Amino acid sequence: MKIGDIVTCKVCGEDMQFCILGFYTKQSTGERVAILAMLDPATIVEASVQELAPVSLKGIFDLTTSLYVH
Repeated sequence: MKIGDIVTCKVCGEDMQFCILGFYTKQSTGERVAILAMLDPATIVEASVQELAPVSLKGIFDLTTSLYVH
């Protein structure tokens, strides 16, 4: 599997679709973990490529970790 692949994963007993954003290795176990973005048909949009701005993988980590830091 690689970044950009569409995969399925069971969530609450249902198969849901995700896009792989990146990978990391857990330091405590050595387990390889994928960072996923859920694909929800209700929120799929289209945009001109000119409107898009890149986000670094670090930026994605910053977004996800800030949700859990109080």
